[in-house]
Amino acid sequence: MGGLEEYLEYDEYEEYEYEEEELSSDEEKLLEKLRTTKERVEWLLKKYPNARNSDLYLTILYLRKFTKLGKFIKYIPYNIIKEYEGIFETIRRCRQYVQNTLGKYPPTDEEVLRKRRKKAEKYRRVMPRV
Repeated sequence: MGGLEEYLEYDEYEEYEYEEEELSSDEEKLLEKLRTTKERVEWLLKKYPNARNSDLYLTILYLRKFTKLGKFIKYIPYNIIKEYEGIFETIRRCRQYVQNTLGKYPPTDEEVLRKRRKKAEKYRRVMPRV
């Protein structure tokens, strides 16, 4: 195996030693003030005007500012992010098609499978009414 295949098989974060960083007092105050996802999204939309134009950019900002995932996400220039707008939704739909329509590669986590089935059942009950 070499080239792209080797690159795709390697997960650099598997070997990453995560060290907890201390939050600054300003960051701690912000986290205390902005408790809900709605409050945090509103703050991001106010502070970062480009986030108003790109759900991907908004998502990356949210992850970087408010989650532990942010420690693993490097800075990505906005002009690069704009090129991939909609990619998360496209990937999700493709995964959904492969698993649900083609019946291939189901979730390996039983809890994920249970939640998806429950959500699908709710959707099926509501859709006939619409």
